[in-house]
Amino acid sequence: MAKELIVAVFDSVDIAGRAGRDFQNFAEKDIGFKIESGVLVQKDASGKLTVLEKESRSFWGTAIGAITGGLIGLLGGPVGAALGFAVGGGALAEHEIRKMFDDDVVAAISAKLASGSVAFILEAQEASPFEVDNIVKGYGGSVFRKAYG
Repeated sequence: MAKELIVAVFDSVDIAGRAGRDFQNFAEKDIGFKIESGVLVQKDASGKLTVLEKESRSFWGTAIGAITGGLIGLLGGPVGAALGFAVGGGALAEHEIRKMFDDDVVAAISAKLASGSVAFILEAQEASPFEVDNIVKGYGGSVFRKAYG
């Protein structure tokens, strides 16, 4: 299975929570989708990203991958960089993360991640994007992927 960083953006925490339960149910079927780490973040009016720890923990515990932390840093600007370093353990330097995500991809995700919206950022293995795409689109969200590893 391919290793993917999946960013699924939704309009509200409630909608993201329902989608997250669907992601988890699909992963539990063990038919081509495995979540290695995941976090739910929300963007406020000032552009600051906040990790929604309670909502994230109920799905995937407290482990947040280094790639996820790095992407949070890129999406959240200077404050996000500190948050990304803290939640991702700082295992990857900013220049390594920037190699993975060109400015166009970060800009596209940022444009969808408007004030008040939320995003699941998942490090996962998936055989096919079909099921996750259907879940995200079924809840009116947008999905972005980046292969890694």
